[in-house]
Amino acid sequence: MAQSFGTREAVPRASSAQVLDYAIPTVILLAVLVVLAPVPPALVDLMLAANLAVSVLALLGALAARTPLELSVFPTFLLGSTLVRLVLNIATTRLILSRAAVDGAGAAGQVVQAFGEFVAANNIIVGAVIFAIIALIQFVVITAGATRTSEVAARFALDGLPGRQMAIDTEVQSGTITRDQARQMRLDLQRQADFFASMDGASRFVSGEAVASVIITCVNLIGGLAIGVIQHGMTVPRAIEIYSRLTIGDGLTSAVPSLFISVATGLLISRSSQAVDLSQELGRQFVSRPHVLVITAVFLGILSLTDLPFLPLASMAVAVAAAAWFTSRRGARLRAGAQGAGGAGAAYAAEQGIAAAARSPMADDLLIDERIVVELGRGLVGLIAGSGAMLSERSVALRSAIAADLGLVVPPIAMRDDLSLPDRCYRVTIAGDIVAEVEIPTGKLLVVPTAGEVLDEHDTQGLGPDGLERADGIDPLSGRRGIWLSHAQADAARRRGATVLSEADCVVRAVEAAVRRHADRLLSRDAVARLVESLRAAQPAVVDQVVPGLLTIARIHRTLQCLLRDGMPIRPFAELLEIMADHSSEATDPAQLAEIVRGSLSRSICRRARDPRGRLVTIRLESPAIDAIIGAAGRPPAQLLAEMRRAVRPVIERGAKPVIVVPGAVRLRVRDALARHLPAVAVLAAEDLADEDRVEVFASVGGSEVLRAA
Repeated sequence: MAQSFGTREAVPRASSAQVLDYAIPTVILLAVLVVLAPVPPALVDLMLAANLAVSVLALLGALAARTPLELSVFPTFLLGSTLVRLVLNIATTRLILSRAAVDGAGAAGQVVQAFGEFVAANNIIVGAVIFAIIALIQFVVITAGATRTSEVAARFALDGLPGRQMAIDTEVQSGTITRDQARQMRLDLQRQADFFASMDGASRFVSGEAVASVIITCVNLIGGLAIGVIQHGMTVPRAIEIYSRLTIGDGLTSAVPSLFISVATGLLISRSSQAVDLSQELGRQFVSRPHVLVITAVFLGILSLTDLPFLPLASMAVAVAAAAWFTSRRGARLRAGAQGAGGAGAAYAAEQGIAAAARSPMADDLLIDERIVVELGRGLVGLIAGSGAMLSERSVALRSAIAADLGLVVPPIAMRDDLSLPDRCYRVTIAGDIVAEVEIPTGKLLVVPTAGEVLDEHDTQGLGPDGLERADGIDPLSGRRGIWLSHAQADAARRRGATVLSEADCVVRAVEAAVRRHADRLLSRDAVARLVESLRAAQPAVVDQVVPGLLTIARIHRTLQCLLRDGMPIRPFAELLEIMADHSSEATDPAQLAEIVRGSLSRSICRRARDPRGRLVTIRLESPAIDAIIGAAGRPPAQLLAEMRRAVRPVIERGAKPVIVVPGAVRLRVRDALARHLPAVAVLAAEDLADEDRVEVFASVGGSEVLRAA
């Protein structure tokens, strides 16, 4: 019994699929036959009704779709529906020109007759005006806008495809999403790009059809008058009455479904790629603000007191005021419930339709890898909550930028408030260690002068007029000194070419500086394993020969950490892996292997250390200073460090990266000794420099007199 029941179930599914397989080719062939052979009016009525039904279905489908990809076949449907409407135009034209003299108003069927009499109010001039207005709206407004929107959407979808795919790869490597999720996201990206590219071409059919419908209407009218007067001996008024009524009815029969399809096209291509319900989003974004509704109601009430009709305007004013009252009550209930569940942050989340648990430290905060944490005082909480929240979006962009530059997949950045901090203070923590803690003055912006303009604590000229009250600040990323100024003074400084940093800019740049400085600590062994597996998928033969035979994951991990500690990118990973494999037998220590890799990438190293003018700005260490650094067991003499800091500061203020060039044999030891005290300084080996590198010796440090004083 069960077996026979399953067999009976399978048959309808197979037959339904077969019907669908044959349906579309059959419709296309029938369309061709309609062009070649006359069709009876009854069948034309049926096809015109089906055309109207399909156009309404397309419009409602576009309204109901949450994403454009839910109607991914729409470009093909657009072409097919355009073909069908043009074919129906040909069929009705044949009937009008061949049967109007005999059958009169019913020559092209009841649908055309009804559109000519009912829709046009049984008036030729009214029908002509309505048809002209519909054609004008469709061609000038809807079709032109949809065509332009499709062009822009297609260009941005295709141009942004590589960046979005890179972002997906970054999320996979960080473990935020699984490989199956990434595969689906890549597929959706490709489908989205294909959809908008197809819509860019298909929208041309809509604009072309709008022009063709006007031309066909004119041809019908002129041809009908000629046939009626010349062939059938009608008087001119009689011919105009019959053929004009039929032609306008035919035009409206075609124009109304075409208008619906054009509106559906515009709605679909103007939707965002996020899955949202259009009706709910319109209500949330336009009707959820009580003060906007109140102002609208007041405006309508004022208009009702003028010479304009009182009843319609007053009725709308009352309706809008009632909507404002209900919206305000609903918002108050949401805020009250959210405050009971977790404070002001949860209230904002509930008002925006986000779960109140998002503010709880037991929710997402415990599910992410908190190797990078940004904590904000009470006065800066607005950067992560409320309408001014921007750090979350900028942190995503920061992670993508560092991944593109260093090849490091930065873990998700946890952001939260900390009421124990001073009111306008932020703190950046890497792997539990505080690496930055800065307090931002109230109502101030950090102004960093143009490169080459140096400020010191005794400068009373600077960027503003004499006597300005100011406080020193440091650009967290470049290390250049700046001053905290009011918004008006900062705007004046910006016009003179200075860089102006807001609160959010300072926090983001502090996070970027911390990530770059501690990149080696952020590279986990799991991340390296994922890098290897990603490369294995692309180049399986290369990886199989290297891992684990020549290099283990642990050894690759420690070598890449050494490179990141030097500020070097770990991309392209395939090239680095090949270099490590070629020299794996020469160096057993990861630091030594990293030095060999550095030697192979010396041109890239020097290029990253150049200043904006393409020069290497170096600080020369005298031989006694090098000996003192090497022999100090990681604790260089204080006097030498002070002199080096004095030499480094002007280089940083010039917008350049300070570079120290030492013999390759001691480079690693010098770098390790200076890394903690002078992290902004790049230590290069003399062998890294090429003949084409332009080197400027800015200062010389470490003479024997300094060491004797130390």
